[in-house]
Amino acid sequence: MIFLNAKRSTLNAGFTLVEVLVVTAIIATLSVALFFNFGTTARNRTARSQVASVIVSDIRRTQSMALSGARFNGNIFCGYGIHYVDHVTYLLYAGADEGLPQCQSTNHNYQAGTDSVVQTQKLINQNMEFRSGFSDIFFESPDPKTYINNSASLTPPFPTATIIIQRTSQATCSIPQTCTQIDVSTSGQLNLTD
Repeated sequence: MIFLNAKRSTLNAGFTLVEVLVVTAIIATLSVALFFNFGTTARNRTARSQVASVIVSDIRRTQSMALSGARFNGNIFCGYGIHYVDHVTYLLYAGADEGLPQCQSTNHNYQAGTDSVVQTQKLINQNMEFRSGFSDIFFESPDPKTYINNSASLTPPFPTATIIIQRTSQATCSIPQTCTQIDVSTSGQLNLTD
C-alpha cells in the first residue's frame, strides 16, 4: 500500500498550467526590461565614458610618440598631434619633417599636404558625436612641449583644447549629466569631466 501511494504521487508531480504561465510572464517581463536597458546603454554615460577613454588614449599615444621621437614611415618628425575633422572623425598626424631648420618655428596645426596622417579615427560608438570642433593638440618632439592651436604659452590661463562628447543629435548639453568633456592645456594637464 505504501508502494502504491508513492507511485500515485509521482504520477501527479509536475507544474500546473497556471504555474507555467506565471513563470513565462515573469521571464517575458525581465527579457523586455533587459532589452530596453541594453538599447539605452549604448547612448548613456557609460557609452560616453568609453568613447572619451579612447580619445584620451589617442591623446596620450600621440604624446608618447612625440616624447620618444618615434619614426613614422621611416622619417623623424617635429612631433605628433590630433586634428578635428568632423562630428565623428579626427586625425592623428605627424607634424613637419625634422629636416626643417627649426621645428619651433613651424605651424603646429594640421597642414594638409605638408603633415602626414598617421591614422584616421572614428568614434567607436555610432550613437555619440563631438558637440563641436576642437583646437589642434600637438606634442613637440623631443621636448615635452604641448601646443594648443599653435600656441605653447605657459602663462595662466593656459590655452586649452576642449573636446565635448554627446549623444548624436542632442539639443542641449549639461556637463557632467548629459555630456563628457576632455580638456587639454599647454601645461600638459588633461582633465576628464564625466
